[in-house]
Amino acid sequence: MVDALQVSDLTVAVPGAPPLLDRLGFRIRPGERVGLVGASGCGKSLTAAALTGLLRPPLGIIGGVIRIDGQEVHDAAPKAWRQLRGRGIFQIFQSPGTALTPARRIRAQLAEAAGIAGSTQRRAVAHALEAVALDAHVADCFPYQLSGGMKQRVLIAMALILRPRILIADEPTTGLDVLTERDILAALGTMADETGAALLFISHDLRAVAEVANRTLVMAHGTVVEDAPIADLARSSAPAARQLAEAARALQTAC
Repeated sequence: MVDALQVSDLTVAVPGAPPLLDRLGFRIRPGERVGLVGASGCGKSLTAAALTGLLRPPLGIIGGVIRIDGQEVHDAAPKAWRQLRGRGIFQIFQSPGTALTPARRIRAQLAEAAGIAGSTQRRAVAHALEAVALDAHVADCFPYQLSGGMKQRVLIAMALILRPRILIADEPTTGLDVLTERDILAALGTMADETGAALLFISHDLRAVAEVANRTLVMAHGTVVEDAPIADLARSSAPAARQLAEAARALQTAC
């Protein structure tokens, strides 16, 4: 079976400076749900940018390979990336408002996604909103009228319509209350169940990762230092993995 995503020796840097991602490597199988965790500044969001062709100059890929469904994309032209984003790979950002058009109602933005996917627009929009537990009236709202958690679920609804092969969720629950976080995690699970998409869930919160991921990648200093179930991180040979597990356990005890 061809991996949904394969990353081999990926190195990202500003020319002439030390690498920020250093020979990064991992694989995700079709339909697999994987967490990507690590301390702030370890390279998690930079990894997402590299995987979606969104690195900003002077940052660039100076080595390694990215394959989506076996197709090499690390050196793809901008036009090829635009065609790939959405149905090939879809990213949900920590600040969802940046991915929605402020002056367009939600219905129009979801209908546009349905048109790309070749779906019946009205039916697809209604089903997607229902699947992520948003009321139908949300379709008539502008993004500024929605809370951060609702915007996140709108993006998950858009992903559900487009049915990408890979969904990257980059810190989608940061700054949200626990009830909204629960809704976001449930919506991600529904989207993955319905579409069969592989999910890369990026977070610093092991508790949230445990809700959605079967396997966890731990990053430190721009590379993966552990690949294991969350339950095994406390026994890892990698100090970064043990420290995350210990911190998560201490917070749970305090609560």
